[in-house]
Amino acid sequence: MGDDPADMAKLYIEGLDSPKCVLDTLSGKNNRTNRLIADTSQLYDFLPKKRLRRVDHFSRMVLLAAGKAIADTDPGLICKDDTGVIVATGFGALQTTFNFLDSYIEKGDKLASPTYFSNSVHNAAAAHLSICYGITGPNLTVSQFDMSFVSALITAAAWLEEGKVNAVLLGTSEAFCDVLGYCIDTFSSTKNSQNYSFGESATFFMLTCELKNAKYGYFEKIRIGNYERDDLNIPQETLLLLSPSSTSICNDKFISFLKRHNKTLVREHLFSPTDSGLDVMFATKFLQKTCYIKIGQGGEYGKMIIDPILE
Repeated sequence: MGDDPADMAKLYIEGLDSPKCVLDTLSGKNNRTNRLIADTSQLYDFLPKKRLRRVDHFSRMVLLAAGKAIADTDPGLICKDDTGVIVATGFGALQTTFNFLDSYIEKGDKLASPTYFSNSVHNAAAAHLSICYGITGPNLTVSQFDMSFVSALITAAAWLEEGKVNAVLLGTSEAFCDVLGYCIDTFSSTKNSQNYSFGESATFFMLTCELKNAKYGYFEKIRIGNYERDDLNIPQETLLLLSPSSTSICNDKFISFLKRHNKTLVREHLFSPTDSGLDVMFATKFLQKTCYIKIGQGGEYGKMIIDPILE
């Protein structure tokens, strides 16, 4: 693969989906934090209850979103032995991690919960996905905080271009927990008058490098860079969709940069490292080409073009 993103294979979207979420208000001293909580009850339509007995909420979101994306894809296009799995997450299974730490503190290292521990590691969800759906291709978990989703897309493009697999089931997952809500409400530098949300959800895409049967368009020109050193090269004819960093000071700096360059944008107010997945799923439904940018720290950004119009 060349260094120029124009040389990267286009990622055609054969299927996609995400669990439904409900909006809940989290009580806090400022009362300005909302959270979107994923409803995973539909998962039992895809997998038997006994298989899910030791699976935590974080992995259940992954399993439901992946199952819905698989169901949304033409079965004739999928060979489970030739499909890769990539899960992108910034925080991982936070609530499960804290549950394990609580069990360690309360019961000591010999009696700490092995179930909580096994589900707390970042790659547990991807393992559950491959096991439950019988996908035996390469399996990877990407955790690069705000750049996790874009980095995962770059890896998927490399796998497809090299012929390692014929399809990639790629998704994101972030879960809410009370500790995270407290930290956002207490330490966020967002102005007190502004409400904000943490978007808990998982979103999955079935990707190939072939045009046929791609119902939702394609990703192209995917890259990670630094806007303080690089030219963003935002095409004039595209809608600019911005996903903020989890650090608001980065967003303020980036928006000032865009204003200096006369760029207009649509901004989402979600604080989640991989809210990109949900944003991008909605962007595929726009009837115009979209330039999507995820902001990171220190001038870092991830960028892609989402084109719903197939060539």
